[in-house]
Amino acid sequence: MTKYPVVVLGEVLTPAKDVVTVDEDAQYETAGLYSYARGLFRRPVIFGSETNYRQYNRLRSGQIVYSKLFGWEGAVAYVPDEFDGVHVSHEFPTFEFDDTKLDPGYVRHYVTWPSFHAALSKEASGMGSRRQRVKPERFLSSQIPLPDLVEQRRIADKLDATMGSIARAVQLKKESDALVRQHADSLLRSVDRVAALSSALRVDQDFVDVSSDEKYAVTGIYSFGKGLIKRPVIQGSETAYPRFARLRKGQVVMSKLNAWEGALAVVDESFSGTYVSPEYPVFSLNTETADPEYIGHLLAWPELWSRLTPRGSMVRRKRTTPTTLLSAEVPLPPLEEQRRIGERLTLARRVAEAGAQQIADLEVLRKGLLDAAFSGRL
Repeated sequence: MTKYPVVVLGEVLTPAKDVVTVDEDAQYETAGLYSYARGLFRRPVIFGSETNYRQYNRLRSGQIVYSKLFGWEGAVAYVPDEFDGVHVSHEFPTFEFDDTKLDPGYVRHYVTWPSFHAALSKEASGMGSRRQRVKPERFLSSQIPLPDLVEQRRIADKLDATMGSIARAVQLKKESDALVRQHADSLLRSVDRVAALSSALRVDQDFVDVSSDEKYAVTGIYSFGKGLIKRPVIQGSETAYPRFARLRKGQVVMSKLNAWEGALAVVDESFSGTYVSPEYPVFSLNTETADPEYIGHLLAWPELWSRLTPRGSMVRRKRTTPTTLLSAEVPLPPLEEQRRIGERLTLARRVAEAGAQQIADLEVLRKGLLDAAFSGRL
């Protein structure tokens, strides 16, 4: 293993000078930064009169830009050609680098390295993550391993090849996920028979009084059809709710607050016996008219979510009532047809989940490669 010399970023980066005074009558292409090294993204074009900023930093390809507020969690990027000339506020300091000391490909990969982000986190100021800010002088005081240019280019070439393959795999996963969603949408829309969900569900009332001396395994729900989530076990004295609903396998549970964005799920065996607050209405499933597997896929259907969007007096609080869910009309074919559709969609979902594990494995590989690259082991 070769140990590379280390220098502070201030030795190889200098603040960029391309500052633009905002004209109220001019239009500006603006950008923001994703956290976790996911790069820049475009914001809507705005007029100067629509912003309180009096100056913008104008990005140039090959610069380094970071977010003062979120640099500590990886909101750092190398500016690609397609963002040349786009504007950011002074909350996004920009830097030029000395290409006699730094290879562009090397620094482009370096700013995606999680260990670099962790170092920035240590440099952040403020109380708590919501107030942490990375000031420019602290950003420039962080360190970078600096082998000679030949070695930098060798590292960059190796990372380019492997990271390109990882990026292609991630893109293919996104495309396959889109196909799975389209397949589900097509199957559900092809059903001729429609009925209100009240023909398949009824409100359940299996409540237990909360005792301050007892412990309760509490469950929540992810949005966007991602299912249930186990929360930490709590003492009864830690909640203001006087009672909880106890879940059983095969029930349906929804979030009043987020049902309109897919916070609904069928309870499986692993969540049986856990508890939810009254903010999560629970429903029993009529198995004579509805198949649990089919209903699970139906609850993950964006078209259903759109029908649960709060209206009238509920709009301001964006809350969905049990009555709204039960009155929603959905594709509800005979049981045999439900089982056939459910089996097909479950198979497609399992393929997608296998792909998700592969992407997770590739992310571990990506981080490992970056660790190796900047510690002299690549």
